[in-house]
Amino acid sequence: MRFRAVDTFRGMAAIMVILFHLQHLTVLSGIAFIAKSDIFVDFFFVLSGFVITYSNYDKITNLASIKPFAIKRFRRLYPLHLFTLLLVLAFEIFRYAIDHYVVKLANPVFAEDKSFVSFLANLTLTQSLHLFDRVTWNGPSWSISVEFYTYLVWAFCLVLFRKNLLIICGLCFSLVAWFIVRHHGSIIYNYDYGFVRCLYSFLIGMLTYRLGRRLSPSGNYWPASIAEILLLGLTIYTVSVFTHSESWLMPFLFALVILVFSREKGAIAKFLASDRLEFLGRLSYSYYLNHLIVLNVLDLVLFKVMKLPASRLGESLYILTCLGCVHLLSVFTYRHVELILQKPSSNRSVKSVAEATAF
Repeated sequence: MRFRAVDTFRGMAAIMVILFHLQHLTVLSGIAFIAKSDIFVDFFFVLSGFVITYSNYDKITNLASIKPFAIKRFRRLYPLHLFTLLLVLAFEIFRYAIDHYVVKLANPVFAEDKSFVSFLANLTLTQSLHLFDRVTWNGPSWSISVEFYTYLVWAFCLVLFRKNLLIICGLCFSLVAWFIVRHHGSIIYNYDYGFVRCLYSFLIGMLTYRLGRRLSPSGNYWPASIAEILLLGLTIYTVSVFTHSESWLMPFLFALVILVFSREKGAIAKFLASDRLEFLGRLSYSYYLNHLIVLNVLDLVLFKVMKLPASRLGESLYILTCLGCVHLLSVFTYRHVELILQKPSSNRSVKSVAEATAF
């Protein structure tokens, strides 16, 4: 089984995160949906819980089974993380040259978020375990850090509690509920409490998959199509208006989206499941980790070096160039970096393909 429609959703969510990091531009300012699109990181977490449960729940039976699972997830996440980390390092060296020989830059080179210690933390995927007071180096990688350790905690819980989901979720959700109440309903954290945020959404994704297995696969085309349209409208509206104190509810909305669209019964889901659009989902991990580097490089080159006017036309050109360059770089990294440590794909099973595109 392939979750092609929700794969496309993941690609679209990654594009919205890109636009979120461009919201400071005049042409995008004031659009509430874009201004709050960083919440789609929780969509990634919920979807990871859904897909990883599908791919690995039956495989994790004892402590020995955790090791191959952890190695497989590490091989999937780490190559692109390391590649983008080195790209950021190269860009800082480039900025140093620009700052000293071309034009003085407003932002300091090798600032506090790009220290040697934080570089070492990024190498060990520990940069977002509350070791620093900000995101470091390639900012979006904070979620990769916490997601990897969420995988490990999830796997150990399955073994420790013998897959008793009532105990696992009762314990974890009790701790998370205490955290949410203490932080006034907000789960929007990254470098500090990102692990709690990830674990919370991941478990919701796990329960969503388990619930989906119990539901009847039958469904009629037109009722499903109407439900998909209403759910899309609800998602757009809710993302546009939610507040930090309501952010704990958003993973439940994303879980509903995943549950409905993973069944691929309606017109919109069938459209999203097309090969051309589903490829967006395959590129989503690269979109997510590559985009901030591309945005920063093009901002420096176009606005600082080439003196592109910061008009609406100039900003529009910058946005289109960014999206195009992110896509091109992501096609390259997907084909030549992301899967470099994976086994040859010619005989991959359906489950391994689904898992390979989860992050």
